[in-house]
This record gives sequence, structure tokens and C-alpha cells, in this order.
Amino acid sequence: MRWMAEVDVGSFDTRYERLTEYYRDLIERGQLKPGDRFPSARELSEKHGVGRTTSGRVHGTLISVGLIEHRPGVGTFVLAAPPDGELETPALAAAAQGVVNAFDEWRARNKPQALVDAVSKLRDALR
Repeated sequence: MRWMAEVDVGSFDTRYERLTEYYRDLIERGQLKPGDRFPSARELSEKHGVGRTTSGRVHGTLISVGLIEHRPGVGTFVLAAPPDGELETPALAAAAQGVVNAFDEWRARNKPQALVDAVSKLRDALR
């Protein structure tokens, strides 16, 4: 019979989570300032010894929370950290507005009530 240690598997941080938090912290503490160049996914892979998938996820997460932005052909740059307590990020607000706009165009053809109600709540929250 095998003995298994009782551990909370959910407590293990992945490299992706550790790197994301590391860079989030650098930005929030001002060590990486708005306008600073942020390392490319390739540079993150090489510097931290992680795969391109992991470094790409770090980039994607930091972009989605509005801490960095990628400018095609130019590079990736640090944005200003959102004020404390501010939950909405520019990327989230833009994505949500895109959903509302697409829904409004689609709604003219078909109106499932549950979806109409859900998007109405989203629209109200964006105001």
C-alpha cells in the first residue's frame, strides 16, 4: 500500500503564477514605470528558464489586467498601475463594451430573454 501525504494541492503556485505576481509587484511598486519597455515573451523565457507558453501566459495576463500593452512592431511597454481598489481594467472594459456592441447588432435578429437580461446588466455596469 502506498502512503500519500496529505497536502492542499491548490496551494502550489505554478511558475506562471509566480512570474505574473513578480512582474505585477514590480509594476505596482514602481520599479517598472509607465513607459518602460517590458521584456518580450522570448526574453522572459530566457531570463527565467521557462517555456514560451508560460512566458506568453504571463504577457497575456498582464495585458488583460491593464499593466502592460503590446504595440506590434514596436514592443511591449508598462502602463500605469490601476489605482488601489479599482477592479475594472481598460482591457476588460473594452472587451465588455465590444460584447455589448456585438450583442446589440445581433439582438435585432433574435432575442433569447436570458441573454438579453444578462447583457442589460453588463451594459448598466459599464455606465
